[in-house]
Amino acid sequence: MKPLGLLFVICSLASTGFSISCKSCWHMQDSPCNGSSVACSSDQVCVASYTLVTSVISETPQYTLSCGSRSECNLNGSLTFNYGKVRTGTSCCDTDNCIPPFPTLPPVSSQKNGLTCRACFSETSDYCYTSDRVECTGDEIKCGRMGRRLSGTVTKNDALRGCATRSYCEIFGIHMVTIQGLNVDSKMFCSDGAVALHVGLFGSIVAILLTKLLF
Repeated sequence: MKPLGLLFVICSLASTGFSISCKSCWHMQDSPCNGSSVACSSDQVCVASYTLVTSVISETPQYTLSCGSRSECNLNGSLTFNYGKVRTGTSCCDTDNCIPPFPTLPPVSSQKNGLTCRACFSETSDYCYTSDRVECTGDEIKCGRMGRRLSGTVTKNDALRGCATRSYCEIFGIHMVTIQGLNVDSKMFCSDGAVALHVGLFGSIVAILLTKLLF
């Protein structure tokens, strides 16, 4: 084969990207889950997400494993509302059906940062609004509202509003994924504390939140 032809073939192969398979599963435990293998899109990796929802009466863990973007790897963040706090961490690996290292959650900070946000929770609608407020701490420098619609094995709408880290506004907050028959459509709206909220951007996967309240 002529060098020019060989170069064309190499460039064509490179442009198609590389695909792997990942396990797809979720459960309400603080340990990895084991599910069926699914083919990922080109250049995706296996992403593990661990979320812990803490309230005054309980702690609810949630672990998910699925295909995702490299932009989701090795991140963490939190969202605080008037009934508790949601913390999420992610980790990744890039070989067929690999299991990523267990994700690390962000530490809980009590240092107030001067921002105050409205706070609410609804387990019947993907929108909520009240006069309640929460004082923000640590890296939670955004006011955010997240609404979710679940369908499939569970049909449910819920929403929460409060203080959020930048990672929740830009990475964790908006998500569309199907895992073991559960379809999750989650949207995050964030602001710097102004009345109007703008849509945050999303990398994918995220996390499935407040599952204890679904059952």
